[in-house]
Amino acid sequence: MTYALTAIHTAENDLNYKAVWEYVYNGLTYYETQLFDIVKSILSIPITDDDVYDELESLRKANTQAQGTATAGSAGTITDATKRKESDDYWKGGIVEIIAGIGVGQKRDISGFTQSTGVISITPNWATNPDTTSVYRVVKSFSNKIQSSFKKIETMLYDKGKRDSLILESSQVEIPLLYLTVHFICLDLMSELNDKWDRLATEYWKKFDLAFNNMTLEYDEDESGAIDDEESGHKPNELRIGRC
Repeated sequence: MTYALTAIHTAENDLNYKAVWEYVYNGLTYYETQLFDIVKSILSIPITDDDVYDELESLRKANTQAQGTATAGSAGTITDATKRKESDDYWKGGIVEIIAGIGVGQKRDISGFTQSTGVISITPNWATNPDTTSVYRVVKSFSNKIQSSFKKIETMLYDKGKRDSLILESSQVEIPLLYLTVHFICLDLMSELNDKWDRLATEYWKKFDLAFNNMTLEYDEDESGAIDDEESGHKPNELRIGRC
C-alpha cells in the first residue's frame, strides 16, 4: 500500500509531521502512524569502500575475502557452486576479481549473490566471460558500516535541533563520515585491548570528533533563501538548540 505526499502536504519545512493511515482489511479497520520530516537539504552518502582503503590501506587485507575456482560463468555472472555457501547477498556491494585463468585481470562490482546456486551477479558485464579455468577472489564491502556511520551522523545533527532549516551539503560530512566509519571497522577488528586495531579505533574517534565539531553549519531559519550573520558560522559543539 502506497500513498504519495504532494506539495500540499510538504509545503512547509518542519520536523515530526505525523501521517495517520487508515485502512480496512477483512472487514477490520487498522491505523498506522508514521513520523516524517521536511528539510531543506537531504544528505546522501559521499564515500565508498575505495575511500576507506585510501584512508587506511591495511583495511584492504583485513577485510573479509575468499577465493575459489568458477564452476560456470556468463556475461553477467560467475558461479562457484562448490565453495560459495554464504547467505544471500552476503557479497553484494563488494568486488570480484579474476586472478587466474580465462578473464584474468578483470574486476567487477558485485550486484547480488544467491546461496542456493553459488551465483555471483556482477556489473557491468565481463569483457571476457569466465569459465571453469577462472580463479577468482571476492572481497566483502564495508557498505553496512558506512551506512550505519552515516545514520549516526544524521542522528547527531538531528539531535542538535532545527534540522529542517539546516543547510548542509553531503560533501561537508565526507571527512567526518570517513573517520567514523574507519573507527567502527577497527572496533570490529579489535581482538584485545590496546592492540593495533584498538589504538586505531581510538585515534579515528578523535579524528572524527574534531572533524565533526569543526564543521560550519548554516540555518535558513526564516526561509528567506539567504543566510544572514545570525544564521551562519555555527559549530556543532556550540549548538544546544533543542528539538523542535
